[in-house]
Amino acid sequence: MGKRLTLAVLLLPLFLLLSGFTLIGHRGDPLNYPEETYQSFDSAFNNGADYVELDVHESADGVVVIQHDSTIQRMTGANLAIATTNFAQLQQYHTKNGEPIHSLEDLFIHEQQTNHKFLIETKIVKGEPHPHLEDKIAALIQKYHMENRVMFHSFSAASLKRLQAVLPNVPRILIVGSLKRINFDVLTYVDGINLSSDLVTPQLVTQLHDLGKKVYIWDEMNENRSLWTWLVNLNIDGIVTNYTALGHEFQALKAAAVTTDINDLGANSSTTPLPIYENPYQPTLRHEQLAPETPVMISSMVTIAGNTYYQIGDNAFVPATTVNLAPQAGWASLFINQNAVVTGKKFRVPVYADPLHQQDVIAHIANHTRHHITAARYEGNHLYVKIKTGWLNAQDLQLLPDAENMTTWMSQYRSIPAAQKPLVHWALGDTAFDTPLLNASVVGIG
Repeated sequence: MGKRLTLAVLLLPLFLLLSGFTLIGHRGDPLNYPEETYQSFDSAFNNGADYVELDVHESADGVVVIQHDSTIQRMTGANLAIATTNFAQLQQYHTKNGEPIHSLEDLFIHEQQTNHKFLIETKIVKGEPHPHLEDKIAALIQKYHMENRVMFHSFSAASLKRLQAVLPNVPRILIVGSLKRINFDVLTYVDGINLSSDLVTPQLVTQLHDLGKKVYIWDEMNENRSLWTWLVNLNIDGIVTNYTALGHEFQALKAAAVTTDINDLGANSSTTPLPIYENPYQPTLRHEQLAPETPVMISSMVTIAGNTYYQIGDNAFVPATTVNLAPQAGWASLFINQNAVVTGKKFRVPVYADPLHQQDVIAHIANHTRHHITAARYEGNHLYVKIKTGWLNAQDLQLLPDAENMTTWMSQYRSIPAAQKPLVHWALGDTAFDTPLLNASVVGIG
C-alpha cells in the first residue's frame, strides 16, 4: 500500500472500539451501471451501502449538476463542458441506460419517499466558474429537508469552509492524497478526513480520532478481497468503494464482532505454534506462526461467531485459546510439558473442546488416569490444561511436576496467588508416581 507514515502510538484505557463502519458507494455502483444515475444509486443501496457518493458541478445557467467529470463526454458521448452549457441542453443527452443527466434537485425530488443518504463532493475546478455553488447546494438541501441525509466531502478546503458557513450542522470531510494537506487550520472547519488507503495507518487513525475527527478511506477503486482483509482491521469510520456488495460482507462481519482494547503482554502457553491470520472476520493465514511461549504485545481482543482472537500486530491475529496475558502467562508456563493424574470428585470428569467455552463438553475421562499437558490457559481464576483428548479443569487434576529443577519450579509456583494456584503433588523420596498409591505416598501443597 505504499510507504506508511510512522506516528507515536497513544496508549488507551480499556474500552470497546468501533465495531463497524459506514459503507459509501462511490458514484453508486459504477461497475454494473452507468455512474451517478438512479439505477447505479439504487443498486449500491440494494447491495448494502449506507450512503452513495456523487459529484456536483455548476452549469452555465447556475444549476447544480450531478456529474464527476467537467464534461459529459465520457458518460454520453457529447463533448460539452458543464460550466459553459445550460442545463436544458445537458439534459438532452443520455447515459447508456437511457437516463438523462440529473441535477441535484432532480435527485432530491426523486428520493423524497426514501431514506437514502448521500455524500456530496463539490468539484471545484480551476478556471471553471462556480459562483455561490455552496449557497445553491444549501438552499436545495433546506428546500427538500435533506439536512440529516447528506454529508459533504471535497478536495477543496475552501469549499468546505464555505459549506460550514451555510450548513454548519452537516458533516464536512476533507479528501487528501497527501498528509501535507492536514493542518490545524483545516481541522477547525472539517469533521473528518478522507484518506487515500496508501496513507492510512492504525496510528494515524488513532491520532485523528484523538483530535475528534472521523476517518474515512478511499482507494483507487480497484480494491479486491485481499485489500479488504487489510482495510477491515482499521478502526475507521467509513470507506468509499466501488465494491459495495463486498464491502457490505465485511461490514456485517465487523459489526457482529466485539472488539476490546487490551494493550498488554501475553504469550502462547502451548507446545504448538499458533497460526497467524490477517483478520479475524474471514481468517486468511499468514506465512508466520506464533512460536510456543513467545512473548508478544496484544493490542486488542476480537470476539466473533463464538471465536476469540488476539491482535498481536498490524493485520496479525491469533486464536486466544492458548494465549495468556501477563502475569498469568508466566504461571501457565509452569504446567506445560508436565504430567497430571485425574482426581475428580466423580467417577469421571468432563473434557472440553475449548477452555473459553466450558459448555462444550466433548468427552469424559475416568479418574486415576495419567496424562501429559501440552497447553495451559487461565480463564478468570480457573486454570485449564490441554491433554491429547481436549481440555480439563485443573481442579480435577493432581499435577505431577518433574522432579528435575524442582527447587526452581516450586519457587515460581509459590508466587501464584492462592485463588489461581492448582493443587500439586510429588513423590516422597524415591517413591514412584504410582496412581493407586498416590494419596498415601505424596505430599499435597496448595
